[in-house]
Amino acid sequence: MKTGFVILAAGAGRRMGGVAKCLLELNGSSLLERLLRQLQPLRGAARHDLVLVLGHHAADIQAHLAQLPDELAPLCVINPRPEDDTASSLRAGLRALARNVDQTVVLLADQPLIDGNDIEAARRAFEARGPGIRVQVPMVHGQPGHPVIFDARVRADLIAPEHPSLRQWRAAHPEAVSLWAVDNPHYTRDLDTPDDLNALARETRWTWRWPG
Repeated sequence: MKTGFVILAAGAGRRMGGVAKCLLELNGSSLLERLLRQLQPLRGAARHDLVLVLGHHAADIQAHLAQLPDELAPLCVINPRPEDDTASSLRAGLRALARNVDQTVVLLADQPLIDGNDIEAARRAFEARGPGIRVQVPMVHGQPGHPVIFDARVRADLIAPEHPSLRQWRAAHPEAVSLWAVDNPHYTRDLDTPDDLNALARETRWTWRWPG
């Protein structure tokens, strides 16, 4: 079963001070580089099997990507209206993704703890889903997280002319959504504010810095 990956990195990072959160360096590597390295053995060989959606800070992120090894490089697309909502960024990514993927894994670019094992566990759970399930959302102690995974039919619905958001699709088809209960905080841990970053540094003892 062919898997495609979409990473959302179009936000302005306003609650973090208006910076590109995915460029935060933890122990010497940016969040984005860390995630791309985790995905490298899981992705297909074609660049359009992995799409990175940019918006705010696109130039800075692209400059950073140019410094990374070619084998890590995703296909970059730019959402011209990233301030609208995450649904428009997801739609841009899904339109650019390879057409022949059977399932799409959607990740956030500011998830500091998630690794290849976490992503593979989510993918295996989705592939073992019950009949009629088309979307999987990890739930950690009642909190939804990422990666969200859905099948090709859902992708087609999300990029159709009427293009509902994924949230709207889930609300309209609750019977087709698996809320995958799992005790793994990696799925719900992201970095929105300086307090989030400071808490992560205390817990992990990782060093961090903003580039430049």
